[in-house]
Amino acid sequence: MNLMRKNFALAMVALLSLTLALAAVSCGQKKVEETPTTTETMPPADNMMTDSTMMDSTMADTTMQH
Repeated sequence: MNLMRKNFALAMVALLSLTLALAAVSCGQKKVEETPTTTETMPPADNMMTDSTMMDSTMADTTMQH
């Protein structure tokens, strides 16, 4: 019984150390920075705001007010 607990504890320690080692290797890798070949332009935030408010105002009001 005591041998089983010892083996289980050793297996858990080995699993934990393997997990930490894999995490350290994957997080420690140097990221490759690529220069963008095409420039992506986002529409201005003002246009998106007015579009969403316009959509909200054109939707039908389904609430029942008495």
